[in-house]
Amino acid sequence: MKVLRNNLTSLISSFLVLLVCIFFRDTLGLQGVVIVSFISAVFLFAFEALVRRYALEKTVAIMKEHDPALFKETPESIERVEEEIALWSKKQSEFLEEYRSREQFRREYIGNISHELKTPIFSIQGYIHTLLDGAMDDSKVAKKFLKRTAKSVDRMTELVKDLEAISKIESGLYEIQLRPVVLLNLIDDSMDTLESFITKHKAEVEVVWEVNKDVQVVCDSARIEQVLDNLIVNAIKYSPVGSSVLVVIHEKNDSVFIDVRDHGFGIPEGDLARVFERFYRVDKARTRNEGGSGLGLSIVKHIVEAHSEEITVNSKERVGSVFSFSLAKVMR
Repeated sequence: MKVLRNNLTSLISSFLVLLVCIFFRDTLGLQGVVIVSFISAVFLFAFEALVRRYALEKTVAIMKEHDPALFKETPESIERVEEEIALWSKKQSEFLEEYRSREQFRREYIGNISHELKTPIFSIQGYIHTLLDGAMDDSKVAKKFLKRTAKSVDRMTELVKDLEAISKIESGLYEIQLRPVVLLNLIDDSMDTLESFITKHKAEVEVVWEVNKDVQVVCDSARIEQVLDNLIVNAIKYSPVGSSVLVVIHEKNDSVFIDVRDHGFGIPEGDLARVFERFYRVDKARTRNEGGSGLGLSIVKHIVEAHSEEITVNSKERVGSVFSFSLAKVMR
């Protein structure tokens, strides 16, 4: 079938020559009809092969101008050329799609950074101009405005630090030093770090151990403490004042799971798939009031994945959320 399709023109032409020869069979004779038909067929097939070869080489030359690496060897047939061009076209489409996606991400990323920096910068600008316009003479007003300015500076510092961290993570420069760690010590360090924050928000954080407290995990203790701190802080921020947060440690197979459970406002189902995206905020107004760079959960996800583990979230509005991540257990 392939041979028939490739030489269809020659076959049709040969058939037409045969018909002409048969029409003049009285002049040519039977032997003449056979000879003329055979010679014509050979010529037509050879001519078509030559034309196809020329077209093949011309096509390859044109395509190599677009992509020198496209044809390492000259294909044997037009069909092979078509296959390679189709494959090349598919790769180009995928490349263009990825390029558009990256360009869209770049625009959104720059836009998000600009938006995040704009708020504290405008606040600082407003407070400083107000002070320069005379408010500095009132010590109480001056102190209040300077405190607000300091808060905006702290927010910008936090954003820059988080941007630096996520840049290092994605470029592979964020060092993860894995070693056996007593999980109890890591969680105690996190509780000590967050003590003043927990007290300020009148919250309660309870640690529930469903495994032996001497359990050890393989991790970078500083990075995982950063993960735990972020999840607990978020749980407190997005819960009513005085709410309780549970940190539940349990195990399954060769992994230890750490769940951070709150009884807060919850996350709408439509936002669950995007909570780990950079700058994505479920409740923008609340997040602005509480501060934060909008990069925390994205950094958390990167750190957990750098440990070859995963983090998940389950949530229901007005019920609460559960963020859970796993760590490899040290087997004894």
